[in-house]
Amino acid sequence: MDLKSCRSALLCGAFLWGCTLARAEDEAIEPVKEPITPQLVAKQLRTAEQEFADAKKMFNPWYTGPIITPSANVLPPGDVNIQLYYYLIDNFATYNEHGKAEKIPHLIQNNPQAFILVGITKWLDAYAVPQYLHNNQAGETAGHFGDLPVGLGFQIWKEKPYRPALLFGVQELLPTGKYQKLDPKKGTVDATGGGSYQTKVSLNMSKVVWWLTKHPMSFRWSLNYQIPAIAHVRGFNAYGGGHGTAGKVKPGKNFTADIGYEYSFTRRWVAALDVVYSYSAKTTFSGTPGVTAAGTPAAVGGPHNVQVSLAPALEYNLNGNLGFIAGCWFSVWGENSLDFVSGVASVTYTF
Repeated sequence: MDLKSCRSALLCGAFLWGCTLARAEDEAIEPVKEPITPQLVAKQLRTAEQEFADAKKMFNPWYTGPIITPSANVLPPGDVNIQLYYYLIDNFATYNEHGKAEKIPHLIQNNPQAFILVGITKWLDAYAVPQYLHNNQAGETAGHFGDLPVGLGFQIWKEKPYRPALLFGVQELLPTGKYQKLDPKKGTVDATGGGSYQTKVSLNMSKVVWWLTKHPMSFRWSLNYQIPAIAHVRGFNAYGGGHGTAGKVKPGKNFTADIGYEYSFTRRWVAALDVVYSYSAKTTFSGTPGVTAAGTPAAVGGPHNVQVSLAPALEYNLNGNLGFIAGCWFSVWGENSLDFVSGVASVTYTF
């Protein structure tokens, strides 16, 4: 046999030996199938029945609230949502600079609101919140339209199974409420606004969670920063003042952080809770302060204020478009701010 024939024979032998090894390897790693027995069939049936029972307990939740923390999802284009709110508020004390509550004559406020939201595109919606305020304190009453918030919501992320929705919001507060030339006999009871255009930017997040329990839960977070413009005031005004007051008020910037939580007992019944933190810088004044009705120098403006509040509530949803929520909202701590308790009721409808 010549050299060329020997080399060919060796190559063929090596190829056949490699194929034999590969086949042996495949046979070695092939999983050993569990023999089908009555016990195995019964086990698989039990597993399938349990998974079916768990699936029947799961449901796609409906949500109306919570009361305070806003959603992080824009409304679909062409849809309109109207949510009516009614707040009955009792301001019964003020927190001093040390966080101690000091009683005041009860200031009772009736505050109906209409939150009107319109979907424009897949990533943009717009809203307006007209409201009315009727105040009652120490036998004095007055009512007027409040300031008007209008705003836009921009969808940054849409919610996915393991990613929250994220929305960036811009709001302008229009000073449509009454804020100056107040009746000195009413002690600012007739004030229903601040007289200042105020721009607010918001970052909202929300996520519905299914995987922790068989009852879905919704989590919301909202961070808000509000920048007020200067308000020109005369006479008795929402910031103080008196006879002869004339000048400029610079309201303090405001930061608010909200956390909202909802727990679905069923698809229709839901428990909700908001935790709200608010901080406002001091309000300053420049101009002629004037004098009070008693003839003393009038004070205008005020120190910084802080407030922490809670808002538990219960929801009932007839379907995905119509729902009701009712609860209470109350302060738990503050500095230079009102101590209050409020009943809240709301109905929402999307069409």
